[in-house]
Amino acid sequence: MTLADSWRRLSRAAVCLLWLLAMPAMAADAPAPSPAAITSLTNLAESGDPDAQFSLANRYLEGNGVEQDNFAALHWFTRAAENGNANAEYNIAVMYLNGIGVVRDPEQAVTWFVRAAENGDPPSQYTLAVLLFNGQLGVPQNVPQAYKWFTLAGTAGVKEAAANAVLVQELLPANEVEAMQAEARQWIDTFNQRQNNETATDFDSPETP
Repeated sequence: MTLADSWRRLSRAAVCLLWLLAMPAMAADAPAPSPAAITSLTNLAESGDPDAQFSLANRYLEGNGVEQDNFAALHWFTRAAENGNANAEYNIAVMYLNGIGVVRDPEQAVTWFVRAAENGDPPSQYTLAVLLFNGQLGVPQNVPQAYKWFTLAGTAGVKEAAANAVLVQELLPANEVEAMQAEARQWIDTFNQRQNNETATDFDSPETP
């Protein structure tokens, strides 16, 4: 296969996979909760628990146990995102991308995809890589950076990203491959250190009565 063939093959696959992937991240399927369970979940969400906020947002998005309400879903995804929930950040990006509960805004979608990718969300890392490779949604084309984000998403378990990283590597000179791999390793080290620091802070925080 020639280099041009590899480029055309990857470009077609990446464009297709972007739209297949850009769906909200849902909580695990579960029976509709009781009103008491919804009240308990809402109270927990209102107290600032990001997991409860994300779960409640999904309830509203799906209409599971509550009346379906995209605006309420966006509200609770935003609350969860403000508390560092990367899945919520990804879902907000998807809502802006598809105009769910908001006016469609690709620029805002990209902002949230980048935020979620930097926060370690693998689907967002993969989506960002696709955007960088194709130069979509106002994102300037940057194949080396696309390779870095494909590599990171692939390392995190996204099989399509790992496959695309192999193909993109064929398009880049060796020095750019080495540079992007070094950036990916540095990103992982920095992210892990930040996670460790946050965990240590949580353990050191005094309990409140």
